[in-house]
Amino acid sequence: MDGNGADDVVSRRISMDTAQVSAVSAYYRRSSLVLSAVADDLATRDFGTWARDSGVPDGNSVAFGPLAAAYAGMSTALSRRLRVQAAAAAALADSLRNSALAMADGDGRAAVEIARALPASAKDVR
Repeated sequence: MDGNGADDVVSRRISMDTAQVSAVSAYYRRSSLVLSAVADDLATRDFGTWARDSGVPDGNSVAFGPLAAAYAGMSTALSRRLRVQAAAAAALADSLRNSALAMADGDGRAAVEIARALPASAKDVR
């Protein structure tokens, strides 16, 4: 060990393509909007209505009530799950976007500090 406990630590450069991260963030934002729209659409539909009419033309009655309730329950559960997925996609989009913005902002601040630290004749012109 070198006294700092860093003998096994290898220095590695960290980089982030902020444009690519922003594009992925936008994808998840759109996914969230689509999932929300589908959840809204499901929530406004009255699933199982076709099964509530228990009469048939010949006068015989069929008990479709439980089937109608099952379809209504499925649509409610699916809508709820889609809303959870939409919220997760939105949270991921926000996190990715904020990370890209923070990284770009940090790079900008670091560039200013590095420029200040270099002697005028040794300025890095990359």
